[in-house]
This record gives sequence, structure tokens and C-alpha cells, in this order.
Amino acid sequence: MHVPAAMKTSFVIVVASLIAILAGAAAEAQPNRAMYAVTLRATITKDWNTVSESTEDNCRVVRRAIGHRTVTLRSARPTRIVVNLGSRGASFSPSAVRFITVRVTQSGENKTRRDPPCPSGTELEKCRPAKRTLRGGSFHFLRSGRNEISFRTARLPGAATLCPTEPASVRAIRPELRDAEGKISEVELARGASQTAFGSAAVTTELESGETGSVVERVSWSLSFTRR
Repeated sequence: MHVPAAMKTSFVIVVASLIAILAGAAAEAQPNRAMYAVTLRATITKDWNTVSESTEDNCRVVRRAIGHRTVTLRSARPTRIVVNLGSRGASFSPSAVRFITVRVTQSGENKTRRDPPCPSGTELEKCRPAKRTLRGGSFHFLRSGRNEISFRTARLPGAATLCPTEPASVRAIRPELRDAEGKISEVELARGASQTAFGSAAVTTELESGETGSVVERVSWSLSFTRR
């Protein structure tokens, strides 16, 4: 049976098209993946300036607490992380950055003023700067949205000092890495492109009940993915 040349050509084109479609579908079914050396740099600060009033021995006592704390996070060495891109977006294995050195510094002062009938005057307590270093920390992150990375809750250490005084209302306010989200291209990560996600946030809380004043939190971080 003789098959016209035009029909042969059409048949070849159809078969080639089907092969291309099936190959594309198979490629899409398989997640793209790449390995990265991931490092973290972050700075978290907390400033407070608060005043409380009380009565002691029939005297009005005013206490002011002024403090500043800085926490820095730095990767001592990179963490190897595999990025997979599937139909549900990017996933990370492990989803944590490790080998983190945490440094905490704190400074400030306490002032106490007493009014008559007590002997009047102001007592000033200058706090010596405190420093603390912790090594080997881990911080977990997650895909919080399309092309978005956030950190999970992780309580940061303090400076291991009670000076300056941190009233309960101030102590309850704890800035964290999770307060800021960072943008990144998931597709480019899966293709092996090095990238850095940046996150930053600033929040001011005005205190009004019992303790008055303000607490200012600032968070900034960068998570760098370097292709291996």
C-alpha cells in the first residue's frame, strides 16, 4: 500500500509533538532541585524608655528605666540546604540554618526620684554594658507564601543581667526574626541561581497602663543562598 509523502510527514510531526508533550509533562512532574550553602546575618534591637509611679511610705516615687539591647546573628559556617521546586512551590531540606553565633549587648540606666515628705532627690544607677556570646544556634525558616520566606518562633537570649530594669510590660515584648518576611524567586532558586532574601521590620509600642513610655523593636535579616 502506497502512503503519500505528505501523510508520512504529517505522521512524523504528530509523533514528534506527542513525544515533546510527554517529555515536558514528565519534566514538570519531577521537581527541580539545587543545593546551596546558606548563611544568615541578622540584627535585632529593642529600646525602651518607661516611667512608673508608686507610693512608698506616703511618698510619691517615680522610676524611669532606659535600656537598649542588640542581638546579632552570624553564620559561623554555611548550612548545606537542598531546594526542591514542585507543584506546591519550593521546599527546603533542612529548613533550618545552623552553626549560628549569637551575640547580645545591653546598656542603659535606672533613675529613681522621691518627693517630699521623703528626702527628695534623684538616684541614678548607670548600668555597666553587658555582653554575652552563644555559639551553635539553629533557626528554622519556612515558605510562608509564594516567593516568600519567614522564620519560625525562636526566643532570643537576653544579656543575663537585670540592669537596666526591664518592667514586666517591657519584658513581654520580644522582637523576633519572624517579625519580618523576605522575598525570593523560587523558580530561580530551583534553577541554581544564587540569591539573598532580605527582611526588615520596625514596631513602636506605646505603654499606657501602669507603665508609661515606649518600646521600639527593629528587626533586619538576610538569608543568602549560594549555589554549590
